[in-house]
This record gives sequence, C-alpha cells and structure tokens, in this order.
Amino acid sequence: MSPVAPSLGSIAAQSGSEALAFGLGFALGRALEPAGTAIRQTAWKDAAIKAPDAAIVAAGVAEGKVDPGTASEWAREQGYNDAAFTAMIDVARTGPALGYAFQAWRRGELSDDEFTAALQRAGIETEWYAAMRALKADRLDLGAIATAVHRGILAGQGLIVTEPPAGEGRIPRVPPSELSATDEAAAHGIDQERLRILVGNTGLPLALGEMLRLLNLGEVTENDVRVAVAESNIRNEYMDAALLLRRRLLTPHEYEEAALRGIISTDAADAGAALSGMEAADARLLFEILGRPLAVHQITTGLARGGEYGGTYDDVPEPYRDAIRRSNIRPEYARLAYSNRYTIPSYFVLRALMQAGALTQSEGAQYFRDLGWPPALADSAAAIFATTTGAHADPHVAKAEAQLWGALHTAYVDGDADDAQAGDTLTRLGVAADAQPEVLALWQAERGLVRARLTPTQIRKAYGDNIYTLDEATQRLERLGYTPDDAHTLLTE
Repeated sequence: MSPVAPSLGSIAAQSGSEALAFGLGFALGRALEPAGTAIRQTAWKDAAIKAPDAAIVAAGVAEGKVDPGTASEWAREQGYNDAAFTAMIDVARTGPALGYAFQAWRRGELSDDEFTAALQRAGIETEWYAAMRALKADRLDLGAIATAVHRGILAGQGLIVTEPPAGEGRIPRVPPSELSATDEAAAHGIDQERLRILVGNTGLPLALGEMLRLLNLGEVTENDVRVAVAESNIRNEYMDAALLLRRRLLTPHEYEEAALRGIISTDAADAGAALSGMEAADARLLFEILGRPLAVHQITTGLARGGEYGGTYDDVPEPYRDAIRRSNIRPEYARLAYSNRYTIPSYFVLRALMQAGALTQSEGAQYFRDLGWPPALADSAAAIFATTTGAHADPHVAKAEAQLWGALHTAYVDGDADDAQAGDTLTRLGVAADAQPEVLALWQAERGLVRARLTPTQIRKAYGDNIYTLDEATQRLERLGYTPDDAHTLLTE
C-alpha cells in the first residue's frame, strides 16, 4: 500500500484535526490536478527528451519504418539492452496473411519451410501444422462434383439413377478419375445423402418440345412429360397446360389453302389460323393472296367461248367445280375456266373443214376467236377460206392440194422443178399471181441453205441435172476436202 494513501481505518484512528487535514489535502489535490498537469506539460515541452515506447519502436523497426540504430538508443533509455530489444523486434515481425500464404504455397512461390515460417509468424502452435498443410490441395466445388458424376468422370457410387454408358465410341471420352465423389463432398461438410440430392438436382431433362415429340411418337408417357416439367425450370403449375402443346397445328397458310380448295369453310379456316395467333382480317388477306387467276390467254379464250368473269364456284357444275377449286383458281374465274374445258382443233383442221363446207364462215371465225386469235384476224381468215368453199367441197381435194404443195416445195428446193413449172403448179393450187414471186424467192433462199449441206453424191447429181456448172460443183467439192483433180474426176467419170 502506498505511504501517501493511508487506509480508511488508519484515518479514522487519527485525531479529528489530523483527519480534517487529510481530507482537506485530498480535496485540494483533486482541485490542483489540472494545474499540475499543465506544469508537467510545460516541463516536457521545455525539455522534450522522453523516448517513445520501446514496443512501438520495435514494431516500427520490424515494419521498416524506424531506423534500427535510433530505435536501439531509445530502447536503452527505457532500460532495454540490445538483446532484449532485438527480441522485441523479432516478436513484432509478421508474415503474410494465411490466405495469401496458402495461395503462394500452392503456386510454388513459397517453399514448405517458408510456409512453415508463415505459420509461425501467424502465432499457430506446431501441433496444428499437419492439419494446416493438409489444406494445400483444395477440393472440387460441389457443383463440379455433381456434374462429374453425371458425366461418368467420378464414380456414381449409388448417387445417380442411370449410370453413363460404358465402352468407347468414335468420340474420345474423358477418362474416369480415381477420386471419390463422397470424399470430395465430405471436405465441404456434405454427406453422401446430401450429395445424392445435389447430383439429382444437377442437369436438365430434354426440352419440353422434344418430350412432346417423343410423346406423340409413343416413346414416353404423359407422366414422363410432367416429370420433365418438374425437373426443368418450368413451374409445376404448368404441367397440364404444357401437354396441350403436343397438338401439331396446320399453319395459317395451310388452313386458308384448305378453304380455298373447298376442303373446309372459310370460318373454319379463320378459326384454325387464329390458333397460331392470326387475326381474322389477316386470315382473309392471306386467302386473297393464295387464290390465283387464270392466265391472260386463258381469259381471252374463256371470254371468246362465252364464259363470264365474276360469280362463285357454284356457277360451275360438278365435277368441274371441284377440279377448278382444288387447283387454287379464285372463284371469280371459275366460269372462264369452265369455258376452256374443250380443245379447239388447229388452224389447219378448221381451214379444211371450211373448205369442205363443214363449217360456215361465221362458225369458222368464232372457232378462230376460240383459239385466241384477234377478232379482226379471225374474221379475215374465215372470209378467205369461205371463198374457196364451193370449189373444194370434197375433203379429198383439200388433201390432194396439200400433198401437191409439199411435192412442189420439195422438188423446187431440190432443183427438180424450175420457176416455170413451179409457177404453173402454184396457179393450179390457187396462189395469186402477185404472191407467186415471193413464194419462189423464199424457196430459193431455202434451196441455198439446203445446198450448203449437200453430200458429194448430191453435188454430182446437181451438176448432171445442170443445176450447177462444172466450176460451181468443183468449188463445193473442194469445200468438202476434195482436191481439184479428185473433184474433176468425180464429176466427169
């Protein structure tokens, strides 16, 4: 006990005057404390010689912040010799935080001894060193463990419903590891049952669309699809609604095509298109786009044959109605298509019929219009053919005229008939005199083309028939590769 601080018992034993004096002194000491502090501060200010705390200075040296020599002088001023102060510096020295020490050790930047030194600097007792060193090899992440089990890289050990396939295929596989999935998980505090849950929760089923396709193929059941929904990210409330997607819808195009072809009504087509989100106005527009008109020539012949534009499919009898409708022809063209149901004979047949008297001029003109001829041309042709009807009433005469025309054409082009013979025959065939020169000019041009491809035998014949001169025949043979002597021999022998 301090001599300046007597006990309460001793104070009570003193006389009253002494006790009063003590109490007064104690109270005055408290009152005078600020003044004493000021006196001390002034004294230290006037003589600032107090050394910093030795422990703080030792930490400053350890951290490289204080000069070791100066720090040693300050320590001696506080009664610490060099050995004691060095020990204080060693105590103040620290190493890297354990987390960084582990990283550097794992990366090979710290040796085993350096890592032990880091443990020492962290103040860890040696009895824990073995356990700390066991943490060098980190464990697989729990998600990686579960995925590796699914992929067959880690053994399932009863953790998985269906093991991955064994054996090799064409694609190389990652070799399985000898690590234990349960040991790896145990390092994270996860036992086998919890690991089984993690494995079961890893991975996804087939996509809903693929499951519905398998359902339609009969390879899975509706409950399989529900399980796939439950194992996916789709909420379970949508299981039954998802099953409705198994229905394969026709496209709006196909629905409207069916209406156009008369397979379903337009209302049914619009309702079917609505299943894909198409509104009725757009469905009607699609119907208009899909229907096709007749070709321009078909419109011309259909109108000429008495058909009319407009109306509906009902204006045409069956089975034409169904055939027209199923060909995508729009209803307003149905009557025109129906009018084109017959084939009109060719111009040559019609001419022969008119010349034989089987058709009148007006009937012939109408048939020419039915073929798509311009009306004026049809009338002109019918008028010309009608003028010769009386002279050639028998169809055999018309046939004989056609044969004579062909024979004359062949003979003239081949050089077997001259201009005079051709003129007489053309007159007999009824060709006007002013038209004959043009016919012969055309045949002469044709004769030139034919002669260009004559064989040596034909050239020799033409020379013998006085169609070619000797020089002309020789030149043609030379173009075919003959020498002048060989050509002369062929022509004159």
